[in-house]
Amino acid sequence: MKWSTVLGLGAVGVAILVAAGMQRFWPPRDHASNAVTATPSATPPGITMQLVGRGKPAGGSSTRQIVFADARGMTLYTYASDTVGGGAVQAVSACVGDCAKSWHPALAAHDAGAATDWSVLRRADGSRQWCYRGAPLYGFAGDEVPGDIKGQGSGSGAWRAAAFLPEVGIVLPDSIAVRHLPDAGGTALVSLEGLTLYAFDGNPARPLSGCRDGADCAGSWRPFEAGAIANPVGDFTVITRQDGITQWAYRSHPLYLFEGDRKPGEVKGVGADARFHVALIRRYFMPADASIRSITGLGNVLVTRNGATLYERDRIKPGEDNHDFHSDHGPPALGRLYGTSTCDAGCARTWPSYAAPADAVASGYWDVLTRPDGRKQWAYKGFALYSYSGDAPGEARGNDRYELVRIDDVGPGEGTVDETHAPLQLSARDEAAYMKFTAGDNAAGIGVGALFWHAVVP
Repeated sequence: MKWSTVLGLGAVGVAILVAAGMQRFWPPRDHASNAVTATPSATPPGITMQLVGRGKPAGGSSTRQIVFADARGMTLYTYASDTVGGGAVQAVSACVGDCAKSWHPALAAHDAGAATDWSVLRRADGSRQWCYRGAPLYGFAGDEVPGDIKGQGSGSGAWRAAAFLPEVGIVLPDSIAVRHLPDAGGTALVSLEGLTLYAFDGNPARPLSGCRDGADCAGSWRPFEAGAIANPVGDFTVITRQDGITQWAYRSHPLYLFEGDRKPGEVKGVGADARFHVALIRRYFMPADASIRSITGLGNVLVTRNGATLYERDRIKPGEDNHDFHSDHGPPALGRLYGTSTCDAGCARTWPSYAAPADAVASGYWDVLTRPDGRKQWAYKGFALYSYSGDAPGEARGNDRYELVRIDDVGPGEGTVDETHAPLQLSARDEAAYMKFTAGDNAAGIGVGALFWHAVVP
């Protein structure tokens, strides 16, 4: 395959990037998600979550379908002919013999155990297969790259992508909904307007009065009121406070709104008071030494336990004079295609890779990559993660640093990235994936005008 020469950005884009890259951000306010760790995890080890669909959602919404996938990012499916387990009913797979050649059972490790929403089915051949809410899961041989859902609707509609729909099966009051909250690291309860709800660990019958450090908690936290004739439903109850207000509670924890949250999806109440936590119903996997913090000028980003901001290396398309890393995160398939190739050993002296344990297993939005020297590295939503040697804890001075790219008219593996000389190497399998990836709506693909570093948003 021949790659045509791709030159850098226009003068306007360069000016914007240089200005942004020279900014210095002050240490972050401690904003790590304080959601209770007892909240059930959305995925067990070896099961990941992938965004599917083409282009940006209509209306600027960040909501896209999330499906479960295996550790390689390949979509998982359910089969309508299977017996769904639950209660005294055992799950049974009807996909055996020739069926299993096209629809591969999603195999669980020998030591994998059951968890909320997840169970393991022992097949006739002795292998162990993952089940989600009692439904056995399968991969499709016809899918070729992460995000493919070519098996959707096969078998006269019998095969369906296993979608992550945490709100299904939960009985909710009319005034409460469920929303994906990346900044809180999970899926949580919200008001009908989309404002985050927080659970309070204090006395449910006593009105909130004082806060630590003399802060006016009563002015910051507003009880989420229930209607005068509201009745308990599912895990939700109604409590009557000493001030006469009737208030919703979730699993005996009173629910509050935080006055600082002005828009749907905001979680500015995290860290304001240790007695409050986002009312999560499912949490997303995160490595033990990673968290979410707020950095002035950037908002919430992923950081390590010692406060090092995490970065990924993305692309700017030719002719693009601005890039909002909060909304224009590259597609996971592109990040997987890059792998670790955009930052070799020389680059890693400035941009240390975010090391994963040797026994790390992909889960949720987190993948595990192997560097050329055999070391493991974490990736988030497909993109390899790094820190920046020029940062002090709490800084993000590496944000928007970029290098112009010239991909010579040569075969795969011979192009280099200016300054760091990181090879964009493609194996035969990756080259085939690249051809498929660039065939449709993703045609921008590898044809980059610049690679740039940016802090990673949840």
